[in-house]
Amino acid sequence: MIKRTAFAMSLLGALPAAADEIWITNERDDTVSVIDVATLEVIQTYPTGERPRGITFSKDHSRVYICASDSDAVQVMDPATGEILHDLPSGEDPEQFVLHPDDVHLYIANEDDAITTVVNTQSRKVVAQIDVGVEPEGMAVSPDGKIAITTSETTNMAHWIDTETQALFAN
Repeated sequence: MIKRTAFAMSLLGALPAAADEIWITNERDDTVSVIDVATLEVIQTYPTGERPRGITFSKDHSRVYICASDSDAVQVMDPATGEILHDLPSGEDPEQFVLHPDDVHLYIANEDDAITTVVNTQSRKVVAQIDVGVEPEGMAVSPDGKIAITTSETTNMAHWIDTETQALFAN
């Protein structure tokens, strides 16, 4: 079994010890590249929507989620083939996102609209849109899944979201 790790190009950091592949987004040429950890060679490059940013895998690594910022979509890719299976609604200019531990809810930072969009990856429907600060980019979720956090670049704020109610509960 191949172990996969996803990094957005701007977030490239330390390599996990058990990963065989690193997946990165390439904003300038609208692709995702796969790098072999042992050789540090690009072994595959797949086309995506416009200006891919965030990237992550489902828990079982059967799907890759990619923020195609200028396409206003989160694309779902089959990592075995590189085929785009479908797009998820995302709001305008999805920058980064985080997949909830339930492997169903995707929290998406929409830079142009100052919102966080919550999408159910199974029903492919928007669950909520939450007003946050100007230019949201960073996303995280607590290990227990109770809190999602959106950070806003221009307002220098972190917005805490109760994942049960999809409401802000502290700024």
